[in-house]
Amino acid sequence: MNITKPIILGIAKGGSPDDLRTFVLSLRKTGYDGDVCLFVDDLAPETLHFLHEHRIQLQAFPQRYFVQTRRFFLRFVVDLLPRKIRDRARISFSQFYLKLNDARWACYLDFLSATRGLYSHVMFTDVKDVFFQRQPFDFDWKSPFCSFYEDPHFLIKDDPHTSGWIREGYGPQAADALKDKRIICSGVTFAEIDAAMEYLPIICRHMIRINARGLVDQGVYNYILHHQMLKSSFIYDSPETPVLHVGLVTPERLMLDEQGFVLNGSGRVVNVVHQYFKHRQALARCLDTITTPA
Repeated sequence: MNITKPIILGIAKGGSPDDLRTFVLSLRKTGYDGDVCLFVDDLAPETLHFLHEHRIQLQAFPQRYFVQTRRFFLRFVVDLLPRKIRDRARISFSQFYLKLNDARWACYLDFLSATRGLYSHVMFTDVKDVFFQRQPFDFDWKSPFCSFYEDPHFLIKDDPHTSGWIREGYGPQAADALKDKRIICSGVTFAEIDAAMEYLPIICRHMIRINARGLVDQGVYNYILHHQMLKSSFIYDSPETPVLHVGLVTPERLMLDEQGFVLNGSGRVVNVVHQYFKHRQALARCLDTITTPA
């Protein structure tokens, strides 16, 4: 895998430097020297200073000019545009009315389109509940688009959030069709740049199609991947995963090594840990190590 120049993309809204410290310091301690860009909204001056100090690029989220009741008028206006630019305009304008978590995908698409040719690989990630134990891109890539299952003990029907988001977006029949599938977490995704540019318009179109109203992108993500809408993708499971989502993992199933680092099912230290707040006490030693300068 020839990773010439990677970039990490995420969002940060509100909060103090402490909310981002674990993400930033643990990443830098891995030795990662690629780019990081966060789309930000309502950050305190001290938080902006902290991010600049650690070489994090910042992009401001578009202002929300269109309240929910005006989104239909905006979509009507876009439909009057010439066909060849209509789809892309619809996606770009969605940044101005979708909730931040859903609008991020349109922001990422515009950013990567504007920087096309600069980056070879991208990581789309949550920020406040993510930390790093190894260089993020240094793992066995099995596909141009890499996603990661949640805890194997849970199916979509067992998680009211994911099943509810699918039902809200696509209706009860679609939710029932996916109820026995594994949960794929949208919080961390890796992709080669061409695969990212294939995926981003798809998820953006689905956000617009279902009239997304916030925090539903995991439902859309599962719908897209379980229906195999991408040319090539791979979903990593516990024994081989470099990314571990621990939100649904019970304390007795959380595997740690002697130094307190988080392990996958094969006993290997994972690159990325997501949703760690639930296990903050058990991970105290690890968190102290990864955020302390070498």
